[in-house]
Amino acid sequence: MKTQITIKVSTDVARVLRTQEKPTIESKKLCTIAEKLNVVLEPLHSETEEPLLASYFVVDVPDSATAEIIISNLRQSAAIEAAYLKPPDEAP
Repeated sequence: MKTQITIKVSTDVARVLRTQEKPTIESKKLCTIAEKLNVVLEPLHSETEEPLLASYFVVDVPDSATAEIIISNLRQSAAIEAAYLKPPDEAP
């Protein structure tokens, strides 16, 4: 079963990642970390222009052990405001 990591990045970095604006130092560092980890940061709310929602991204990983390693590495970037495992879905 796949595990999902939820990531909140700074609004400046989110703007770069979503709109292909000129990269900043922090966005470059985050992209380098993601590339080394072989992960892709996908927008959680792909259609929004609202800055708060636009700063959330997700990464799919194969298991929680891998997720913990990736979270630890991502948190080394100053662009990361939060990185955590998505809680399992529950029935209402």
